[in-house]
Amino acid sequence: MNILEWLRKALTVWNGAFSFLLAVVFSGALLSLDLSGKRVFHEVMIGTVLFPVQAVLSRFDGTVGIYGENRRLTRENAALRAENDWLRQMYRQAPRLAGMDRFQQSTSLRLKPVRVVAQDAGRFQTAWVIDLGEADSIRVNMPVLTSRGVVGKTIKTYPGHSLVQLLSDPAFKVSVLSDRSRARGILEADGPERLVARFPAGSDVARGDTLMTTGLGGVFPKGLRVGAAGREITRQEKENQDVMRSFRVESFQRLNTVEEAFVLIKKDSWELGTPPEEAQGDTLP
Repeated sequence: MNILEWLRKALTVWNGAFSFLLAVVFSGALLSLDLSGKRVFHEVMIGTVLFPVQAVLSRFDGTVGIYGENRRLTRENAALRAENDWLRQMYRQAPRLAGMDRFQQSTSLRLKPVRVVAQDAGRFQTAWVIDLGEADSIRVNMPVLTSRGVVGKTIKTYPGHSLVQLLSDPAFKVSVLSDRSRARGILEADGPERLVARFPAGSDVARGDTLMTTGLGGVFPKGLRVGAAGREITRQEKENQDVMRSFRVESFQRLNTVEEAFVLIKKDSWELGTPPEEAQGDTLP
């Protein structure tokens, strides 16, 4: 407790006792004086004691009031600043959520919106934690995507949250095809934040081709966008250059900018072993 608060509390608590003591002192002094002495005492007390004391007490009370008002305004300003920051974030989030809603309405796929609540603590982003889990019908090996394309899949689920493995994880692989030529290959991470698509030698793949999921493997349905084929890796960078052609891949979605995404609820017809004719309907419109 600071000195101003202590004095204010003391004056409030001891106000009656202080007034009584002051009255007793003044009464005793007045009884011991004659008429002229009482007049002089009155003038002296008013001019040299009561007026200065009243001025000091008034100023002190004003100072204490200003101090209390300042503390109240400081707390109110902090609360308003926090509310303003929250509203600013909501304003920035609104276009993203509107875009997600439009995407969800435009497709027949069963999508559950999720929020990214954590990511791995490593130097390179390879996993997320999302805010839905088993209680929300999320299961292992469900695709995770944004309106721009695939970002990963669920690999572990808990009652209220799930772990997502991202495309940037070196252990992540997905079968892809060129939307133009229908040539099939494998997409995987090749070092931090770099994706590579490998196709059999002689495949008709060119820079700029859109790469989409093939539907093979039972995890991703056919037709989800992944990225665009970039430059072909030079001979010095190739492994088994007579067998495979490798291309850098530009992902349609930058992973380090995602705050919200979708989990694609799987259908039984996506599971490995389903006849091709039954899986034809599980594609993007």
